[in-house]
Amino acid sequence: MNSYMKYIAKRILYAFFTIFAISVFAFLIVHFLPGDPVRTMLGYEADQAAVDTLRKQLNLDKPLPVQYVLWITNMLKGDFGMSVMLGTDIAGLIKDRLPVTLWLTVPAMVFSIILGIVIGIICATKRGSFIDQSLTVLMTTMNGIPIFWIGIILIYLFGVKLRVLPFVGFVNPLEDFKGYLSHAFMPMLIMSFRPMSSIARQVRTNMLDVINQDYIRTSKAYGLSPTKIKYKYALKNVLIPVITLIALQVRSIVGGSLLAEQVFSIAGISRLITTSVMNNDFLVIQSLVLVISIFVVFANLLLDITYGFVDPRIRINGGKK
Repeated sequence: MNSYMKYIAKRILYAFFTIFAISVFAFLIVHFLPGDPVRTMLGYEADQAAVDTLRKQLNLDKPLPVQYVLWITNMLKGDFGMSVMLGTDIAGLIKDRLPVTLWLTVPAMVFSIILGIVIGIICATKRGSFIDQSLTVLMTTMNGIPIFWIGIILIYLFGVKLRVLPFVGFVNPLEDFKGYLSHAFMPMLIMSFRPMSSIARQVRTNMLDVINQDYIRTSKAYGLSPTKIKYKYALKNVLIPVITLIALQVRSIVGGSLLAEQVFSIAGISRLITTSVMNNDFLVIQSLVLVISIFVVFANLLLDITYGFVDPRIRINGGKK
């Protein structure tokens, strides 16, 4: 096994350890609550017999290690339990809501990465120009404006005044792609604002640093085309620290989906979390914390592996720069 494969294996091992730690935290959510969690879920006026029955159903009458083993075993089998408040199978709720959130967050992340890199390159190569100054001010402003406020402005402009875009609900792209684009445009836009601005500013800073390096000057002296220097030599080194920033923006996108789904009344995972917290439906919260964390860890794992394709030092040293 070469050094790069050892690096990938180590990253995968770290990912599994992280998921295990998160699963323990998610499991302990119920036990962190002050008082009796079962009474909190059912209400303090609930009959004692009903409380005892639910406690037994949730295995809360067993020792803590046994509870965890039973809980995680059922999770691995796809049995997430029942929502106490909604009276619905939690696995079914996740199956219905998760695709909605993914159809919003994944395109928003891709859009923010691509556009952020392009804007950063334009600003760096045209440093000091009107375009650079305008885009820099725009990116800084976008990074500071609250997401929900941008959402309200977009709803008023495109939904109320111009009436060109719907501002409530979601359409499955597999059923109606045109309807999906019109419904998802504004939510994806506000979710991508902050990550895009952060990536653009980082790319601009790194690009300005790289294009002043000796090897770039040498490439110019040898008569290589500016396009080749910019995209083959400079951009590759610029992307190394940007990948780390992208990994951090994955969490920003997930947080942005929470506000986007609330503002645009979209029945996704993030909105389900809000409803569950308000209704003290801790079984749903446990499941969603674990599922969302797994997706975030998996996204970070892919970005870690991407380092090897961008940075030759990782391929040679197995992750040690």
